[in-house]
Amino acid sequence: MLSGRKRSHPSALMMQTPIVDSKYKLLELRSKQVMTIFQKQSELISNAENLPTGRLKPDTDFSAYNTPLLKEYSVDIQLIWGLAVALFQSNSQSWIRNLVLPGLESQLEINLKQHDDPFVTTFTYLSFGQRDLACQEAKRLEDFQLSMYITHSGLKDVRETVQDHIKTLQTQGKWQNMTPFHKRSWRTISGKLDYSEEDGFTVTERVSWQCCLGMYIWYGNRFGDVPSLQKYNTAIDSSIVNIHHLTTVKNTAAPDVSCLWYQLFQWWLGDKGIAKLDSWPLDLVWLLTVYKPSGEISDLYAMKWIENLEKIDQSESAIYAALFLKRPVEKVNQILRQCEWNNESKLLNEYHIPSKIICFAKALNAHDDWDFDEEYRILLEGGLYKQAKMSLLHFILPRYFDSECYELQLSASDTKLFS
Repeated sequence: MLSGRKRSHPSALMMQTPIVDSKYKLLELRSKQVMTIFQKQSELISNAENLPTGRLKPDTDFSAYNTPLLKEYSVDIQLIWGLAVALFQSNSQSWIRNLVLPGLESQLEINLKQHDDPFVTTFTYLSFGQRDLACQEAKRLEDFQLSMYITHSGLKDVRETVQDHIKTLQTQGKWQNMTPFHKRSWRTISGKLDYSEEDGFTVTERVSWQCCLGMYIWYGNRFGDVPSLQKYNTAIDSSIVNIHHLTTVKNTAAPDVSCLWYQLFQWWLGDKGIAKLDSWPLDLVWLLTVYKPSGEISDLYAMKWIENLEKIDQSESAIYAALFLKRPVEKVNQILRQCEWNNESKLLNEYHIPSKIICFAKALNAHDDWDFDEEYRILLEGGLYKQAKMSLLHFILPRYFDSECYELQLSASDTKLFS
């Protein structure tokens, strides 16, 4: 069978510069890697004379995309990819715990120097999501009930039970004798992380924004429920006019909204409006359009990814990706018409694109090159007789007769000249 024709790559001259060449090769490698994994995790269902229907296989594993090649990219990109994998695995709590863990030792050292409070260590461990360490420390300080609830909070929802117990401690007069960090440890397990008027502090006061976000994820949600950032977003919302709430806002560390992984966290669990998708890795954004269609990402990003594949001479992969668009016909036909692909057998047998669609695209490519004879031949070979007839009547025959008339005119002119 005829294959598509390769056109010269427009960026060939640009690639002479080593820096551009390095970036181009990395982009090419990553794109091939992503599309190879994607094709393994998806399938195309043939659809008679129409384009096939693309769908994901039931055993998809998003972590497959988090490959060693990502280490060649910035830390921001590595982190957003790591979080994306964790979110698909419903493991965001562990992810953010691991993220902040390297800062635990230095923060504990700072807190111990600044505060003469035996429970500062317990609270610091809790603020870094380290329940086991916090449990051991509370037990060492002989608050066995706090130790027990810390452990149970990682196994079931104990927030209301702890809130009731705090009221009992207050009634018994024990609460008033507790140190601030002792109270903050109890408040943390109760899920009440905002400003407490009776205690005169905000539980997350002087906690880094990353740990603060983590505390709302670890302790602010009902155990077993899908994590949500609703309470966290309320805690940092300065538009709510309430003196106690504004105190919470004032004492809660403001997040870095330019942070890519924070944007993804919000997009998935909180406020989609915070996400600046243009700054995210394009391969990730495209994959999210397929793996998480409920995210309602514009098809414009999928189109950008497909065009990116075309630019780096991966036209067949571009066709495969285009088949997963909500409305794939126009884009697939456009790429086919350019004839920059080179494996027609793959398009027919693996992509299940009907032969007449491919044939018509090749004919249009010949037409674009004003090669009407080739267009006519392709249409005949493909059994597209109606289209071949139109090509014959509107392009080949008129050209033939125009040529004949021109020759007759020349002949008549020559006769007059020499008569």
